[in-house]
Amino acid sequence: MILESFIKTAKKNFNKTIQEDSTGMSLNFGQILTAGILLSKQIRNFEGDNIALMFPASVGGALAYIATSFAGKVPVGINFLAGREELDWVMNTCDIKTIFTSRKFIEKAEIPDDPRMVFIEDIKDRTSKLEKILTYLSCKIKSSQSLIQKYKEYDAPDKTAIILFTSGSESHPKGVPLTNHNIYKSVENYSTVFEPVPEDKILGTLPFFHVFGFVVCLWMPLIIGMGVVFHPNPTDYERLGKIVQRYRVTMLLGTSTLYRGFMKRWKREQVASVRLAFAGAEKLNENVRKKFYEKLGINILEGYGVTESCSCISVNYPNDICYGSVGKPLPDVQCKIVNTETYEELQPGEEGLILVKGPNVMNGYYKSPELTSKAFHDGFYITGDIEKFDNGFLYITDRLKRFAKVGGELIPLLPIEDKLSLILDEHTDDEKRKCAVVNIPHTQKGEQLVAFVVETHPDKLSLNKKLDDSGLPHLSQPDHYISIDAIPMLPSGKVDYKRIKKMAIEKFAQVT
Repeated sequence: MILESFIKTAKKNFNKTIQEDSTGMSLNFGQILTAGILLSKQIRNFEGDNIALMFPASVGGALAYIATSFAGKVPVGINFLAGREELDWVMNTCDIKTIFTSRKFIEKAEIPDDPRMVFIEDIKDRTSKLEKILTYLSCKIKSSQSLIQKYKEYDAPDKTAIILFTSGSESHPKGVPLTNHNIYKSVENYSTVFEPVPEDKILGTLPFFHVFGFVVCLWMPLIIGMGVVFHPNPTDYERLGKIVQRYRVTMLLGTSTLYRGFMKRWKREQVASVRLAFAGAEKLNENVRKKFYEKLGINILEGYGVTESCSCISVNYPNDICYGSVGKPLPDVQCKIVNTETYEELQPGEEGLILVKGPNVMNGYYKSPELTSKAFHDGFYITGDIEKFDNGFLYITDRLKRFAKVGGELIPLLPIEDKLSLILDEHTDDEKRKCAVVNIPHTQKGEQLVAFVVETHPDKLSLNKKLDDSGLPHLSQPDHYISIDAIPMLPSGKVDYKRIKKMAIEKFAQVT
């Protein structure tokens, strides 16, 4: 599985630089394999089977995750930007006794100290120079098979490779255990899409506690043999443009919101090396896609996935694209569109709830049999997303949770955001996302719509008139507009709807 594949790739490419980051740190395959094994000896002595990892996207952070796998422990990806209540809930759920992190990082990020913390800086000092040399020589001289055999019990297909938590953008986070088999099959599928070459290099800005950051930015390069350049802040747009140019990055990963920022700050000469750009996590704004191509000459290929599916379910292939869609299902991934109430399978072209099944899909939520039973139907995972098939391509309509019920009518929120975004973008050239729309309770109508906009003193009458002109029905037009300096975002680049909805409820829940 993943350790075996990494060892084989490392042995074949021992001196090839594979990981770099914006601090200037870089490691080749031989160094990563050696350091991973050395560090794993220390991690094996950590208290608890589940080890919380709190690292930014960096070479050091990647090494901590790799070493935890070699130690036979289960890494738990921690969202260090989450609130105290959410962090405590995750720690308690996973019975965390050890938090593996970096002293330098928590000081810079101003994260409170915790007695359970073990710092990577201290661990490094426990290994002698002689042991480092002997381990390096052992990794170089020993056969792949002897190394694989040593770690075989930690590499079993059904062993949990990671516990990730859903973003909590709209609800309480749920623990998602993904196995070695889930990770391996996902990487195998990606290779059919990316068709990687030895010179490929990914821009790794997504955090490791995000499924795409863990699978695509961390394990895919290790297994396939391509490079990756890490930078911890995906919204550091100007610097990222320079990183892409300096390291000759060939592959971009991001959300629609991040691509909006890239588009506004990058220059065409900076991205001359880029051959592929993929978007996911939120629907790709058509205006962003078109302008990105016009300015930088790069097509953004939209994909779709969820944490529970080990990230990707479908994607537009470089040679098989249908703009506006999220592509075709990946190999071995089964998808079907069903009625939201009866679960009866629908015909192509009909919108309904999408269910998925495949070797990449989790077995169930961590320590949550009740949630697990509700999450599956006839062996298929219930995504909660509304989609349709058209000529083999999948199209997202909205999330089931992102519908409002106004006056008895179901109102999708995504089209409101799309149209409002176009209106707000009309006279500005900055990279900020301009709006987010949420639904909150209303005593008479059932629910009401609240739009948060990056605009001073928004005029409801004027904005709704423009929405009216764009063809948006009156029932779908926001009841209230709130001016905000910036739309709150999650580290993955998605909108933090949970936080926004809380803000709206505090202000307008009593409005009738």
